[in-house]
Amino acid sequence: MEVTNSSFNHVNKKEKSKSRNMGASLLAAGAAQVVPAISTPATMGIVSEMKKIGDIPTDKINLLHEKADEAIKLAGLDKFGVKIQHLAKPKQQSTLISLLIDPISMVQNGTNAAFLPSKYRGYAANTILMPEKNISFAAFHEIGHAMNRNLSKIGRALQYMRTPGMYAAAALALFGAFTKESKPQDGQELSKAQKVKNFVRDNAGKLSFAAMLPMLVEEGMATFKGEKLAKKLLSPDMMKNVTKGNRVAYLSYLVAAAGLCLGSMAAVKIKDYFVDKKENK
Repeated sequence: MEVTNSSFNHVNKKEKSKSRNMGASLLAAGAAQVVPAISTPATMGIVSEMKKIGDIPTDKINLLHEKADEAIKLAGLDKFGVKIQHLAKPKQQSTLISLLIDPISMVQNGTNAAFLPSKYRGYAANTILMPEKNISFAAFHEIGHAMNRNLSKIGRALQYMRTPGMYAAAALALFGAFTKESKPQDGQELSKAQKVKNFVRDNAGKLSFAAMLPMLVEEGMATFKGEKLAKKLLSPDMMKNVTKGNRVAYLSYLVAAAGLCLGSMAAVKIKDYFVDKKENK
């Protein structure tokens, strides 16, 4: 086939357009990562407040440990092998990265607690990892996770949906960054696929938040079930400590969901801004 100058120029323009769009896509994808990271100070503030709430006398910490063990038996979770393991603070100071992303380091340093539904790094399935001293109120929330896993079909299903939901939320941000809005050409209607693509891009933030709902709902269920058990075992004063700690801890999940939501919205807005700017030149 003969390649004329006009056809070559047309192809060349398309290649340049794609190149420009790729740059816009990378900027948009970068924004999708940066925006959630902006919430880090808020998350650190929540962690600080949790540690403050958990800073109670040793005798009360020991009491919460004791009552948490009783709660496991009261719920019948001991039949499933659920047990609590308290991790001591490491002798060597943990790195900042491990404190932010490593769940075991978080527990050891008293900034988090965790329920392990399956074997993980030498720890048995159905193990609740708790700091030796800090945030002892969190044990009942983790017991709630164990109840969701072992005693609730809905709770178990929501736990399975947690990771796919987080991946979906991140994928929506990338989809918005590496696609662009479809517009009618020569008065023709958009195809169904184009309409679906535009819908996803226009609602990327809402869809990202929706993808995080399984996590938010399951976390709420764990708190509700754990506190229901705690009320049967704790004094009103101790119960207040557990309730307050759980409410503050839940904020961290809301912040994470909001961050992904805003990241997806930012990716679409930034990509569209640069595409429109180039096309209007």
